[in-house]
Amino acid sequence: MIGHYKTVVFGLGEVGLVGAILFHALNGLRIILVDFWSQGTKRQRGLFWGVVIVWAVLMAGFLPRHLMHMFGA
Repeated sequence: MIGHYKTVVFGLGEVGLVGAILFHALNGLRIILVDFWSQGTKRQRGLFWGVVIVWAVLMAGFLPRHLMHMFGA
């Protein structure tokens, strides 16, 4: 069973899963700010792009390491 987890399909699925969970968590923090910060509704668009940028930076840190493990480097 462990051999199945080392395939490219599972590795790419794991990238998608990590990306989705990370975006979901960051977007949840954005929604908390929109709800509880008095300037939240006015700055909603900026907060969204902040989430996208932080997500991209974190994924850029995760992807090389994960791909090294996935392709056996």
